[in-house]
Amino acid sequence: MTVEIRIKDDDSLEVTGNFDLVDADGNAYRHHGLLRLCRCGASKMKPYCDDSHDEIGFESKVRA
Repeated sequence: MTVEIRIKDDDSLEVTGNFDLVDADGNAYRHHGLLRLCRCGASKMKPYCDDSHDEIGFESKVRA
């Protein structure tokens, strides 16, 4: 399965597919399916998104 990363306007990064999420210590965590990563910095579950971007009015419209 192909890994896809979507940069959502005013929202999280959505990663889909089979992949490893590697932390700062080099520990790999295997994922399959959909994972939402925080872009706003306000999540209480970092690196995962908890929709805090809605509460703080996060705005970002990145284009590749």
